[in-house]
Amino acid sequence: MGFPKGNLLLKNAGIQYVNFDNILNQAKKARDGHLTGYVEIKYPESLEYIFFKDGNTISAALRKENIYEEHPIEEITKKAKNAPSGTVNIHQIDNNLLHMILSIFKEKPLFANKRVEEINMEFLFKKLGELNFKGFLALQKGERYSFVMFHEGKPDLIYPTNKNRQRINLSALIELLHKEKGMLVSMYRGKDLEKQANPALIELYLKFLNAMVKSFTEVVGSSILRKTFLPSHENAMKSSELLQNFKIEEDLTIRYTPFIATDKEITKGFALWIDQFSDAIFVVLGRKTDEIIHNCIKDYRFALKSARFFEHSKLSRLDI
Repeated sequence: MGFPKGNLLLKNAGIQYVNFDNILNQAKKARDGHLTGYVEIKYPESLEYIFFKDGNTISAALRKENIYEEHPIEEITKKAKNAPSGTVNIHQIDNNLLHMILSIFKEKPLFANKRVEEINMEFLFKKLGELNFKGFLALQKGERYSFVMFHEGKPDLIYPTNKNRQRINLSALIELLHKEKGMLVSMYRGKDLEKQANPALIELYLKFLNAMVKSFTEVVGSSILRKTFLPSHENAMKSSELLQNFKIEEDLTIRYTPFIATDKEITKGFALWIDQFSDAIFVVLGRKTDEIIHNCIKDYRFALKSARFFEHSKLSRLDI
């Protein structure tokens, strides 16, 4: 069922006995280096995945009625932490296989779900050879996927569903395709993919923003704070759609609906919001604004630098 398995690190564990916080942390402490692979979570109604590269979460997906869709990492992990039933498997795979799996729901295929009987193989493989094709074929039969990597226009490696990776040449691939009646074939370039941002990045920016709200409230009062903070969010949303996922409650706490975005998109969105907020407060406090922000940044400066926040924010003027 599903994708090629790689090395099975955890098999059919009851979800009620699995600590997902430990899984997320231990992925960075695997014996042979950081985990590259996926966590497979089986529910009665769906099959869900969390993908890792070098110990970091990079994407998540849901399969329902044999259709795969990318979902926010936070949404998949939150469900897993609270689910009363289900089973969990952890698979360690190589970077090539991880990239091909992610491509099937993140990249537009060159063609998709063609029955093998409909394909003119002689023409297709001749053309791929002429183009020095370096992508891959996804082979689907029922719920099972296999992948065939190409190198310089020729089949090079196959990742079967329930077997180890192996070499394959053109004649062996054609023989396999002729034998597997009803198989669906899709073709992908295998282009570079953007990873999903880690939910911890959003939490970093929210902590920093909340620290600013708290500090400025103590100086200007809640009334002035509200009249600057709420419009700053509204103005920033005009340029960054992802900020529409955030809602400011009556008590000025910030809540959000999980969404899919890259590290850079999130960083640019929050830089815009924070700049709008600090500019509005500057009208009230003048240069004292920078002093207060500088104090708020102290606890987060290294994380903000690592996230390249100051490359997108006017707060780079503070020379942190």
